[in-house]
Amino acid sequence: MTSRLSFFFVALPVLLGPWLFGAWEQWWFWPLAVSVFCAGICLGLAQLRALLPGDAGQPGGTRVRGLCALSLLPFLLYALGRGLHAEVAMTAERSGLLFLTPLIVALVVGVGFTAGQRDALFLLMLTNLYLLGAYGVINHAVTHSRFVLWAPAYPQYIAADRASGPYFCPDHYAGAMEIGLAMAMGLLLTRGLGWKLRALAGAAAAAGLAAVVFSKSRGGGLTVLALLLASMAFGLSQWPRRMRRSLRLAGLAAIAAATLLFTVAAGSYMQRFTSYFGWEAARGKPPAEKVDAVLARLRRCDRGLMIAGALRAWRATDPLWGIGPGMHQHLWPRFAASNDGDRQAHRWPSVLNNTFHSYEVHSDWVQLLEEYGIAGLILFLAACAAWFLTLRAGLRAESEMLRDRHWRATGAEHHPAMLAALLAGLAMAFHSLGDFNLQIPATTWMLGALLGMGMAGAAAAIGR
Repeated sequence: MTSRLSFFFVALPVLLGPWLFGAWEQWWFWPLAVSVFCAGICLGLAQLRALLPGDAGQPGGTRVRGLCALSLLPFLLYALGRGLHAEVAMTAERSGLLFLTPLIVALVVGVGFTAGQRDALFLLMLTNLYLLGAYGVINHAVTHSRFVLWAPAYPQYIAADRASGPYFCPDHYAGAMEIGLAMAMGLLLTRGLGWKLRALAGAAAAAGLAAVVFSKSRGGGLTVLALLLASMAFGLSQWPRRMRRSLRLAGLAAIAAATLLFTVAAGSYMQRFTSYFGWEAARGKPPAEKVDAVLARLRRCDRGLMIAGALRAWRATDPLWGIGPGMHQHLWPRFAASNDGDRQAHRWPSVLNNTFHSYEVHSDWVQLLEEYGIAGLILFLAACAAWFLTLRAGLRAESEMLRDRHWRATGAEHHPAMLAALLAGLAMAFHSLGDFNLQIPATTWMLGALLGMGMAGAAAAIGR
């Protein structure tokens, strides 16, 4: 009973959250967050029952599966301590929940789900992401994305002719599609699967790529390229070594050709890159002046202003411990302008920012450093490294098993879940350099579910 309830309580936020504007607003976030906590309660009850005499409990793998909790536990304890001393309790609570709720999802999926439930959730998530991509493409073709579901879209995105699907921001929509593309690549690069699964994966990949293109997200486009390259690096472990090299060379050539073709054909999309980095303004100048022009443009763009302001706040307050969870939006007006102004000399700062308010840094990594300091960043990076190394170890263990079987794949391997989790984690880490996808609850819940599946697959592959 608890297993079925936990599946329901996890599937609800993971599948429904993206359709409710990413569960960004509190009236969407809290009901789905309560569902996540109910899933955690079900997992706790199931583990307590497993301690009773005569109950077999979950089959092996608890050592590896528990890594996802133990690796992040030091950071969570640190975040709790920083949150208890935060000046604004509400934003500190929200910041903590963005770390805690995905971990609960990962634990429930990785430890509490059966293999059949994990497979079912994987297919449901991939189908859901395919529908999200198809909706965004169709909505853009029919209405030019003037509406986000039933709500009016933001005027600046309508004017730029950008698709946002069920998210208000096209960049966050592209982030969700990257998770779908990672799952699709996990299936497409797995040997021994039937044509139905490959057809679903191909449809999801096509819908995701089209959605990213219509979103015109610069970060999304670069992340898709990075994700495809990572697929060539980590996704061919089921093939013999010699064939692996040939497949990588062919895949890299195909990616290079597709990228070149895209840069020529997608004029309006590529113009967003050139205008953002100042390449057009730097045209015809000497190389040194071109670099200076591009750097100056980056420093004065919205993201450059927000990142620079966050780094000023981090350096000026407490570099080791940070300014406090969720405090960026509260301290932003104080550090938004550059610190080269002089009130006594009646000299304004060289960089002013009185045109917008920054609620998020638009770089998850910089915001993590700003709010949690060097100590928090190191603790979080240690957890990320543990997850990455465990997934890589699972892929290697399965590769060695296939080698012993003379590379005969049966389709029963855990390659899709492990590879999808690895690629999705790398995609979110890369995209988060210049955006805040990990501040969107629905995106973090999907990522948590995938990581839970990947850790369970690694546990089975490693055999402990």
